[in-house]
Amino acid sequence: MGDRQHLEECIRLASQARGATSPNPMVGALVVRDDEVVGRGFHRCPGDPHAERVALDEAGDRARGATLYVNIEPCSHQGRTPPCVDSVLQADIERVVVCTLDPDPRVSGGGVEALRAGGLQVDVGELADEAARFNEAYLSYKTRGVPFVTAKAAISLDGRLATRSRESQWITGEIARQRTHQLRAETDAIAVGIGTLLDDDPRLTARGDNVVGPRYRVVLDTNLRTPLAAKLLGESSGRVLLFCGPDAAADAEAELGAAGAEVVRVHRGDNGLSWDDILAELAAREVMSLLLEGGSAVLTSAFEAGIIGKLFLVYAPLLIGGSAALSLWGGEGIGELAAAPRLRHVRHFDLGDDWAVEGYLQAPEPPL
Repeated sequence: MGDRQHLEECIRLASQARGATSPNPMVGALVVRDDEVVGRGFHRCPGDPHAERVALDEAGDRARGATLYVNIEPCSHQGRTPPCVDSVLQADIERVVVCTLDPDPRVSGGGVEALRAGGLQVDVGELADEAARFNEAYLSYKTRGVPFVTAKAAISLDGRLATRSRESQWITGEIARQRTHQLRAETDAIAVGIGTLLDDDPRLTARGDNVVGPRYRVVLDTNLRTPLAAKLLGESSGRVLLFCGPDAAADAEAELGAAGAEVVRVHRGDNGLSWDDILAELAAREVMSLLLEGGSAVLTSAFEAGIIGKLFLVYAPLLIGGSAALSLWGGEGIGELAAAPRLRHVRHFDLGDDWAVEGYLQAPEPPL
């Protein structure tokens, strides 16, 4: 096997901890000697040993003179665990191959420099684009200081989120809904608008075996209309954040706070609540990934604010029609095709009788 295949295996290993490593990246590592994998490891959760340490421990003495493969640069700073660079140097590894540098300012090339200063050959850049998309949330958080935003929607063939009477349950089938719960389990925070909350009364939790779910369940509620009987207030999985405008009623804030929600006042922008304020507040809570699930007003404001990094759209084989039906992107829309945002790195796949389209409006750039 070549370098690329070994790095692909690192990503597969790292993916076993998808949704569990935030605010750390997902990392997998292999130790290879004489074309034999003698050590494997991945980072399971914050505070647990890093992937390099796990792989080197499994390799033991066989790490001497071997090559270490890892999908992101080994850390060179003391955090919850000791620097991985020290472990690599002590193991007498001969060569290190990484996909990308770590954009964390405490590392940012320092790990590679330390390894090279210790006499090791270090190669960077193989599978870089794939590795960057794999850790898209981490890269966004470390380079831009805000969560990576994925907009998810279940829509009809003619692009409607709901009927003119706001009925949306259920446009797609059970398999597609299972995929939604998987996406929720992999993200730090889920957000909907107050319209979706009032129409559907969602819990915003992730369903499945051994699923912890998102750390934050978010509602954009300008005037604090969230009912005290809302189902999401009765769930213990994940904290509830209600973003409201500066003029929302103080008595409603007190009642919702007593019901277990955290109310955060933010400025109002041209198209609703300020996304700059919302993303900054989430980043301060170490939220690296945000899943937007609607409704139309929230998605429209997100499109127009240019904050969406990736789209995940599930199409159902039905038509709704009508100008009064809720659309994915309302408002005035784009005037000229040349200005229309176009998805990159597009994938499409079946979900039972439905099918999904996934693609980037803002693809992460690999740090090299």
